[in-house]
Amino acid sequence: MVGSLKFNVDKVMTAGNGILILGIAWLLFWLGPAFFLFKEDPRWGHNFAIPITFITAGLASNTRIISCQLVAVISAFFIVPTLLAYWSWAVATTISGGLLGIFLILYFIETRRENELIVPNPRLRTWLKIHLLTFVYLGLAHMSLIFYLVRWTNPDTFANFLPLEHEISTSVFNAMLIPLVILAILERFVKKIGIFQVTKIGFVWVVLMMVIPLISINLLGQ
Repeated sequence: MVGSLKFNVDKVMTAGNGILILGIAWLLFWLGPAFFLFKEDPRWGHNFAIPITFITAGLASNTRIISCQLVAVISAFFIVPTLLAYWSWAVATTISGGLLGIFLILYFIETRRENELIVPNPRLRTWLKIHLLTFVYLGLAHMSLIFYLVRWTNPDTFANFLPLEHEISTSVFNAMLIPLVILAILERFVKKIGIFQVTKIGFVWVVLMMVIPLISINLLGQ
């Protein structure tokens, strides 16, 4: 009984599942306590689109189905035009929500088939199975890269569709995302670093990514 419980806990505590939980918590936060900010300024609506993308990425971490992971890669890289303010929150949310819907439909279809819908040659198939999820995580990392390398110093360029986001909580979250991406990629190839399980480190890091910004908001108001 104890061994079975330990196995289940180890299976759940992964960076991939952490990303899924993070996306759900992020979306609920903006549908709940932070919704008044969206009503005051609809540009905050990108906080609906991005967490949906995180949810898709988290779900992708639990399947090796090529078609599903391809959709997750596309969804993750749609973060780039969204955070470069190429379109409004409504368009971004429609795209991310639509891709999540396609992901779920494909998963439903694929799990009822003997063979996958996409069947490339064995070498390409192996390559895709290994690397697609890595590309998903790299897509998510663009959120932080765009925030610090582009939006931080030129916020007015994106003012039509994105608000100024120099709050401490937002800055901390984006800074912590890069190590999470590294841990999420690493956990797929390395189980332990010394005595520490990489999967659990990634999961705990996600928890800190939720807790620390909330502490910042409560203590500093931002």
